[in-house]
Amino acid sequence: MQTRRTMESNPDEREAPGWLDDQFFLAVIRKFTHDPNARLCHGCKLRPGTKPGEHFASVMYRTTIHYRCQRTKEASLDVIIKIKPYQSGVKKDVLEEGDLFAKEIRIYSQVLPEMKRRLEEIGETMHYPRLVYAAETPQTILILEDVSGQGWQTGQYITSFEEVVPAIKAIAKFHAASVVLEQEDASFSRQHRCDVSEKFLALDGMLQKSFSDLLEYMRATEGFEHLVRPVEKLRGKLLGDLIASYGPSSTCQNVLVHGDFHSKNLLHQYTPDGLVRDTMLVDYQICSWTTPAVDLYYLLDTIIEQPVKEQHREEIIYLYYEEFRRLLRQLGWLGRVSSLQELHVELLRKGAIELFHYIALYPFRFIDRSKIDFEVLLAGRGNNPAASSPIYRCVMQTVLTRFLHQGVMES
Repeated sequence: MQTRRTMESNPDEREAPGWLDDQFFLAVIRKFTHDPNARLCHGCKLRPGTKPGEHFASVMYRTTIHYRCQRTKEASLDVIIKIKPYQSGVKKDVLEEGDLFAKEIRIYSQVLPEMKRRLEEIGETMHYPRLVYAAETPQTILILEDVSGQGWQTGQYITSFEEVVPAIKAIAKFHAASVVLEQEDASFSRQHRCDVSEKFLALDGMLQKSFSDLLEYMRATEGFEHLVRPVEKLRGKLLGDLIASYGPSSTCQNVLVHGDFHSKNLLHQYTPDGLVRDTMLVDYQICSWTTPAVDLYYLLDTIIEQPVKEQHREEIIYLYYEEFRRLLRQLGWLGRVSSLQELHVELLRKGAIELFHYIALYPFRFIDRSKIDFEVLLAGRGNNPAASSPIYRCVMQTVLTRFLHQGVMES
């Protein structure tokens, strides 16, 4: 049988590699079911993994494997397939070095199951897609159960405080469970050493173009006169400050951060009237042992709409902290828990992360993500898609002024 392909997706996903065929999926299902005699009932039809613009660090497909084992009737398994980028381009160059896939395989095969076990012991739940198959050779590939058929849907920006609560609790569980695992395994933090900051060096072209676009906009727009000079001074140092900010904290409890905790890496289940009821995290490729500020700034800046942040910023941080502290105690953590005040100080110290979010990422809220060419974006050749938006003007004027008043940006 020949695997059939229907590709309407990102450019590097329109032609699947030849080895991703029915023979490969037969080997996968035999290993998954522990049945060497399992067979496919018919061919596997590849589909796009996500909509264009929803992911970057993988080449992704979906398929349904229809199979039969010796003692069972025909069964099916929906899967999502993640492959390391293999076609030439900036995307491949950025992700060529490092162990992103090895790290994610370790997270799904070892870390998440142990976290789930610990949390279930104290009456808590933890959701994540089931690992179906993983290998680093001869091809680097990760296959997970596709949970979309179970009601889990990729989220958009959250528009109310009530609906962000499940995401707050999900990341607090992940952080708290990681602290307990690290306490019992001295190698845990070394295995998940924070090296993602090295990847930022490849983003310098994108960041410099973002600064050029922002400064051009500020010089031509009333109300930014007092902010032009601070942004100009920031331009030469933000990348270094960003890399430093991703390093582990010396004053606050470090955790295993998700590291890419944005709206498209969350799956939600909804109530009958369309409100978020539960949330799970996916895509653990850049997890690292470092400051919780990384995930908290993602939570504040890339998951919720700006009005929710402006109205509930302190409440969101407080809820996260209280949930994190409660879970640590219930999980048997005997160490000192950083205070809420220390967490706020940590966020201020790591303010370069939020600066980066607003200067380099926030403008892309104003464009259809399916129209973003990541090769162009990373090479620093894209244009500011938000320049004509009055919302962008208001938000940037407000947040840049706050950065100036906080000392995150120098006058």
